[in-house]
Amino acid sequence: MKEKDIFKLVRYGFAIVQSIITLLFLYYLAKLDVLPQKYFFLAVGVLVVLCVLNVVLQFKKIPGIIMLVIGIIISIGLGIACIYIAKTTDVMNKTAGADEQIDKMLVYVLADDEAKSLGDAADYTYGILSSKGREATDKTIEEINKTINKEIAIKEYDDFFSMIDGLYNGDVKAIILNEAYIDVIIETEGYEDFKDKVKELLMTEVKSKVEWYEQDDDSSIKLNSDVFTLYISGIDTYGSVAKTSRSDVNIIAVVNTKTKQILLVSTPRDYYVPLSISNGVKDKLTHAGLYGINCSKDTLSMIYDLDIQYYFRLNFDGFIKIIDKLGGVTVHSDYAFTTRSGHYNIQVGDNKLNGKEALAFARERYALADGDRQRGRDQMEVIKAVINEMASSKLLYNYTDIMDAISDCFQTSMPKDMIQSLVKMQINDMKKWNIVSCSADGTGTRSSTYSIPQRDNLWVMIPDESTIEHAKELIQQVIDGKIISE
Repeated sequence: MKEKDIFKLVRYGFAIVQSIITLLFLYYLAKLDVLPQKYFFLAVGVLVVLCVLNVVLQFKKIPGIIMLVIGIIISIGLGIACIYIAKTTDVMNKTAGADEQIDKMLVYVLADDEAKSLGDAADYTYGILSSKGREATDKTIEEINKTINKEIAIKEYDDFFSMIDGLYNGDVKAIILNEAYIDVIIETEGYEDFKDKVKELLMTEVKSKVEWYEQDDDSSIKLNSDVFTLYISGIDTYGSVAKTSRSDVNIIAVVNTKTKQILLVSTPRDYYVPLSISNGVKDKLTHAGLYGINCSKDTLSMIYDLDIQYYFRLNFDGFIKIIDKLGGVTVHSDYAFTTRSGHYNIQVGDNKLNGKEALAFARERYALADGDRQRGRDQMEVIKAVINEMASSKLLYNYTDIMDAISDCFQTSMPKDMIQSLVKMQINDMKKWNIVSCSADGTGTRSSTYSIPQRDNLWVMIPDESTIEHAKELIQQVIDGKIISE
């Protein structure tokens, strides 16, 4: 075979490769389903024409070589795009339509107990909570019974401190405890050394379904087809974003897709309000997360008399990976302070931070005069900084790693097709969004809570009803299609 014939075959081969990569790209693009039809069909038309031209022009030497070079460049670009689109689709599948939460359940005995396994503790009496998180507790008991092939004896307690005291004084020899309660326990005076006094015999994950939203006709604020509501929950814990945990960030987003307006209503974590499960007994809003994300969502619904349709959950611990892959973020601080965690020095103004430094910055409240209020503002500052970096070219350098990190620290109950529709709408009109925020406020005091009834000196915030009413007025204005600026 002559050299020119071999070269011609190579050119035809590359033309076929371009066609295959083009078809693969269009398949992934259709599967992602975020482009409006007019743009999708335009992309199909342009790419098909380029493929046909590449094949046809191979009959002519010079134009064929030019199209070959162009085809190779296009193929490389489309190949990279296929990888990015496939990864984006995978992340969307993992994070959208979430309906599962995880309770990490632990079995503890005293640190000096001779038992080293569940079998050794088969004849023990186990302390359990009588009502709080009972479904996860019952499933854990079932697992224990199955493991030791007998039913364990149990003793019920109204709260976890009474249960721990029962373990300490010998009323029970083992307890079943949700890991979500641990931070609350060790932050309470007299129980700081709890983890040193016990040892773990079992750790198991109990998965359960989060109930889907159902319209509540009793709410005074009525939604319409142009508006949806979203509860944004920020947790600060290690492990899965689906794990039951206190919620440190509690924001309601009211989104009007017609007027392109978003209202963000922030509620302090220490807000002293009845929880949806507490029968009128007041507790810190952050403690609602101990009983599942729906408890937090429903409690906020009660505060603002508003149906909240979906939730979006983010884990600040997962931000470490994202921030480091982005090469750090720049955050603005209103104050100079040293973080408790890591002892990082934060200066007034802009600070370039890596993942651990940014997490410490977002966590800090004790070094700040405005405490939890300022922490909430700093957490939003970190979120905005991450978004700004991801909107830059840095995202492309470590795209797949960043997407993996995103799937680990984000979760939403919004259906995938709704997210796709919102993206299509934005691409179609490219209009800017008007984002407005407001915060509920209150007065600090000390009191007992539903979760910790035997302690009457916990720091809580008594709601300022005027700030709640103001937020409700703004919510109604957004729903009515009015443009607000404050």
